[in-house]
Amino acid sequence: SVRYSGIYDEVVLSSVSLTAGSDYYISVDNYASSYRGTFGLCLEDSPDYDYYEGAEDITSLMNSCSANDAYTTLGATMDKSSGSGSNSSGYNRWFKFTAPASGVIKVTVSRGGVRGVNAVLWESDGETELQSVRYSGIYDEVVLSSVSLTAGSDYYISVDNYASSYRGTFGLCLE
Repeated sequence: SVRYSGIYDEVVLSSVSLTAGSDYYISVDNYASSYRGTFGLCLEDSPDYDYYEGAEDITSLMNSCSANDAYTTLGATMDKSSGSGSNSSGYNRWFKFTAPASGVIKVTVSRGGVRGVNAVLWESDGETELQSVRYSGIYDEVVLSSVSLTAGSDYYISVDNYASSYRGTFGLCLE
């Protein structure tokens, strides 16, 4: 079940645990009778970065940055752990990258519209935590780093925010 965050938001409902060949049903409703209107549906058969299984590969961002509003926690759902050091809502987004030859990484989560950012660096299983960073002030950027990654191996990052009312956009920088 998914509810809108703002009255003009698109709502995304997804799952990575459906049984192939089984029938499923979707129901759509609105907040109040005065909000009635038309809508469309889009169906996709592959997960997006809302899930570990659909983590967005950001290796191409090495030594550069995305736009500050390239990603969003709006519409994110809960999956896997939120990290030991985070103070999070559990509604995270997933990214993966291949470690550079140096084995060193610095990831900056640049705040667009999101507040209270949390980020976690994970081993390739998405469950073994390497580092968890929590915001100090709700408007702070957060930085993850490691000097001991295995060159050529894949690692994962999850980005979350403190509370559902703090959801919004963010960007990533990799060095």
